Amino acid sequence: MNLTSLEVWLLIAALAGVTLVARNFFLVLPPRWQPRGTVEQALRVAPLAALLAITVPEIVRDLPMRVAVAPDWSAALLGVASDPRLAGALALVVVARATRRALWGLAAGAGAYLALLAIPR
Repeated sequence: MNLTSLEVWLLIAALAGVTLVARNFFLVLPPRWQPRGTVEQALRVAPLAALLAITVPEIVRDLPMRVAVAPDWSAALLGVASDPRLAGALALVVVARATRRALWGLAAGAGAYLALLAIPR
């Protein structure tokens, strides 16, 4: 499929428009049509659920392989513990639960991930 530059820009504009309408749909509805109860709670956690659906498979994908190729359990635990993705995810969960602030959890997770990446193996 070969698109001209005009078609590419029109496609980008159309996708931006669809995203804008989809994300702001509930803002233009009358108050009596606003979601309530369970739907409102589900919409509140939808971005987090999407983020988890993207990152969890990446984090746990190689864990069974690391355990399977290790000669003993101590080597397997060391291999799992030295995984920067897992350490970052654990730091994120611990800090976010302790502080009840997602931003602090994200900062801690990113810091742990980057710190373990900096350590030569």
